[in-house]
Amino acid sequence: MNLRVLAIALLTVAFAALGATAASATVIVSNGALYTGTIEAESEGSTTLDGPTSITCSNSTVKGSVESHGNSVTAEGAISTLTFTSCNQHVTVEAKGSLIVHEIGNSNGTLTSNGAAVKVVITSLGMTCEYSTSNTDIGTLTGSTTTGGNATLDIDSSSIPRTGGSFFCGSSAEWTGSYKVTSPSNLRAEGQTWH
Repeated sequence: MNLRVLAIALLTVAFAALGATAASATVIVSNGALYTGTIEAESEGSTTLDGPTSITCSNSTVKGSVESHGNSVTAEGAISTLTFTSCNQHVTVEAKGSLIVHEIGNSNGTLTSNGAAVKVVITSLGMTCEYSTSNTDIGTLTGSTTTGGNATLDIDSSSIPRTGGSFFCGSSAEWTGSYKVTSPSNLRAEGQTWH
């Protein structure tokens, strides 16, 4: 084997080794730049929590900041505001938790909630139901593909576990709703690879 062939073989092995040690992660991007600021979203129409009865809230808001992303990690941050108002039952947010985004392609990502807790008092049935998330998949971040457009948080979770309250509340509840990201604009999830 001549020196030229040997050099090419060694370069091929080196690049293969680099590829084997590459790590990927999810980052949040706004208007073409990495974004680590505050994200604010508000419900488009009503949100529902279906358990022993359908609990409907006319308004809901969520706000949090991107606190981690980068080499070998996903985008994650604590939720600073989580509200449900104008509801047909009494809804109290006991804990706001955190939100994790895993990029799935086409500017979108899965949404995972951890540590959020909601207590619902159903006066007509005389019972209290408590639901909490624990690394629970709750829906999808649908990223904006147009300049100045709004991303959405599409919530469609059939398995928010019941962690307290009456046995008659069932084992879980289904949370559904759509939240428009009001700030920042043109938000999306992207995968990045580091070597």
